[in-house]
Amino acid sequence: MQKVKILAVAAFFAAFCSEAELYRQFWLTEAVSGVTVGPITARPGNKFECGGAEWLILKTAKEGEIDFADVATLTPQGPYDLVEQRLIDLGPKAYVFVKVSDFDGDDPTANRSVVSQALREKAPHAGSGSHEWSGELPERWVLGPLPSTNPGAHKQYAEAWSMQELVLPPSASFFIEPKRSVQYDWQLGGLQGGSKKALDSCRFGAKGEWRGLSAEAGLTFGAETSGSVVSDSVSLSNLKFGGGDGFFAAVGYDWRFKIDGGWSASVGARASFERISGDVSARTTSRQTTSEVDSTGATNTVSSYRYGDWSSGATLSDVRLAAAAAIRYDEWYWGVLAEFAIDCVSDTSLSVDVPVLDAKYSLEADRSQPVGLKLGGWYSPDDNWLLEASLVVGTETTLRLAAGWYF
Repeated sequence: MQKVKILAVAAFFAAFCSEAELYRQFWLTEAVSGVTVGPITARPGNKFECGGAEWLILKTAKEGEIDFADVATLTPQGPYDLVEQRLIDLGPKAYVFVKVSDFDGDDPTANRSVVSQALREKAPHAGSGSHEWSGELPERWVLGPLPSTNPGAHKQYAEAWSMQELVLPPSASFFIEPKRSVQYDWQLGGLQGGSKKALDSCRFGAKGEWRGLSAEAGLTFGAETSGSVVSDSVSLSNLKFGGGDGFFAAVGYDWRFKIDGGWSASVGARASFERISGDVSARTTSRQTTSEVDSTGATNTVSSYRYGDWSSGATLSDVRLAAAAAIRYDEWYWGVLAEFAIDCVSDTSLSVDVPVLDAKYSLEADRSQPVGLKLGGWYSPDDNWLLEASLVVGTETTLRLAAGWYF
């Protein structure tokens, strides 16, 4: 008799366990807030609370699907494929099957669900060369740590921080700077001339970047000053630089490291060279000497002054070495940047001498402002296409618009 009882109990538990092995369990995450309920056993007849309502799991005719009904109204919702990251509707809200696994409990009829908070996870890479935060899908919810019964579990302990390098994908782009203005302090013959007199121009070119290294080159055209670069006097006025065309090139390196989430920072160095050939013109006074023979036959030297137009070809060369620090924020298809730069070395040369009366005086120029601030952003509208815009103030005032692609 005792053996019969033991065999009966064993048969009951074997049947119970075999039934339990047939079920799946899942966690539901509210798509907007990330509030999660689970684990919920996918057994027909089980009930659970979610989103302020009670729900009943219905029996489905197809394996791998699940069907729900609102207990209050018995309104069915489903069936839905029981797979991870599948988006479903429960009442007025959208939910995600954030995790699906085999049932691992003892009693499939018991309600073991608890409320927790899901975490954001970056989308998987779309492929080689894509941004780290880029991909075919946006960020998704993943199951966070479950609430603990340990009274000290709420304490957050300091974690060891390690600096992780941020590597951006290689990119190539074409850009145009429809408006660029650089302020110079001008001198004529070593004497103080105009301060913060701007040289305006327009530029276009191409830029490439690979693992922090960047290089760009292009053409400059329409360079001119908006007014006289020195104060007008009785002997000289309207001294201008105009008709300037040339080229430029720059190289740089940035070491980027992650801070938190989409935030990152960088430090780097820049080197640039620009050469512009144009004309320097002015209204200047020149001395003219003529010889005259009087009635006695003596030769007399007569001096006179002429005030008229003068111009000469000139070449302006600008060499700069700068240090830069920046902070940026990137999402999977857009980002913004703020960069602070300071010129460590700046050398401007101008090859022209201006005649005034009996002498010639060299015209010189130096950049007025060594510090600059750059504000910019990027946007990827489709696939690997890249749109960028930036505004620089300080060392120069430059608006740059660019379009290209990243690999």
